[in-house]
Amino acid sequence: MDALTHEQLAAIGGASRCLYIEAAPGSGKTTVSAHRYGIQRFDRAADSRAVVAVSFTRSATAELRNRVLTRWGDSALSWPHRIVTLDTIMCDLLTHLLHEEIVHWPGGHHELLVHDSWRARLPRSNSRRRPVIRLQGSQVRTTTVRAEPSEHAVDRAAFEAAVEAGECTHDDVRRVLEAGITDETVRAVLIRHLAKTTRALLVDEVFDANLLDLKVVQLAIRAGLEVTLVGDPWQALYGFRGARPDAVPSFIAAERFKQRDLHHSFRWITPEQDLLSTQLRSGKATLIPTGDVETAQVVLAREWKSLWASSPCVLPLAFKSATGRPSEAAATLLLNEMTTHTLGQKAVYLGDAYTTLGITDPASSARLQSRLQEILRQLSGNDNLDSIRCELNSAIATESAVRMPRRHPSQIDRLVALRARLQQPSGRHILGLTCHQAKGREWDHVGVRLEETDVQALRRGLNHTNEDHRMLYVALTRARRQTVAV
Repeated sequence: MDALTHEQLAAIGGASRCLYIEAAPGSGKTTVSAHRYGIQRFDRAADSRAVVAVSFTRSATAELRNRVLTRWGDSALSWPHRIVTLDTIMCDLLTHLLHEEIVHWPGGHHELLVHDSWRARLPRSNSRRRPVIRLQGSQVRTTTVRAEPSEHAVDRAAFEAAVEAGECTHDDVRRVLEAGITDETVRAVLIRHLAKTTRALLVDEVFDANLLDLKVVQLAIRAGLEVTLVGDPWQALYGFRGARPDAVPSFIAAERFKQRDLHHSFRWITPEQDLLSTQLRSGKATLIPTGDVETAQVVLAREWKSLWASSPCVLPLAFKSATGRPSEAAATLLLNEMTTHTLGQKAVYLGDAYTTLGITDPASSARLQSRLQEILRQLSGNDNLDSIRCELNSAIATESAVRMPRRHPSQIDRLVALRARLQQPSGRHILGLTCHQAKGREWDHVGVRLEETDVQALRRGLNHTNEDHRMLYVALTRARRQTVAV
């Protein structure tokens, strides 16, 4: 076993059936989670029920899975033991309700094909009504709700046909479970199912949970599972997705979790970074020194647009947090060609871009590569931007049947931003990420783009109940040696 601190050992071996581990940045949270998972997995070998660990994003799940495999080997994840997203558990629970015929799906399906979203899978409609799934009694039915003005709702007939064929999205699964879990019969069935199939549940990044997530964890507790929650209230960033970090402390108290803290951080190499973390977490007034962007390995900001507005040597991995428009998706493919070549990293929303464009052939990216490289070559010079835009859309059209708009001002803006990066004198590019993308990662030297509101917040002291403050805290605790404002 690797050398572990006393507080890590206390957390790993905590005997309480309900244990909460609060982990500060760099304190070895993933290491502790991986060790605790392995001990629970290989303890009580005669008990064949599953040991399950979950997190809320695929990247966090993959990180924990890789750590477990490295420490414990492939047998740690032999069926039924697994490390998956909580969405996967939600699908399992709904599938059980369908098999038990507690819930009835249109078409009588007991197994569902679950998509991340309907984008690029179903045609869009100009209707002001958006089709949704509802649970009425034990029957899953389709209905409509008023669509937001900016929303491009999917076509109702296509939606109903997909649902009838046994297709849905993770949001649909959650909507059915959220309605069903209020019924005592449904709850009893799920509790019996969990008790029969699972003996331990570890929930990573618990402060990213919403109310439904906490209700599922509560079912696990009622089923008698050993439940471990791991997280940090200072690093909860997903309120925009419905996370309720404010509900977690009261949940932990109500369910009488025993708490173990991981205070000691292995991240800080310099006294300055150690002091900065202490000041931020204690809510003290803090001043971030100004530095040269060229000294940073990464530049962080709350929003992508702030990164694009910074020095042209900063190359962000996305233009914005969504690629639902074809023109935006096409620009993302071009950005990916540049980031892959200069930074060795894929654009953040590359998968969404392919989905938006309806490109499903794995060989498409290889066929597009040479044309995208030629477009970047033209962009590095002084060729007409509108001609380059047409060339980009023409290239995409060779692989996508999605109709591109004749003109889209934002696409020209994306080309202007890329040209500035291609033409910047030093030729060096620095990775640009949002706080959300940087969470869980670390570098020696980090630059942070501070808004005026950030500076004012630091002068007053940060409060972990404020999501903007939490984003700022995450950005300022990624550096091992130095954090500077750029």
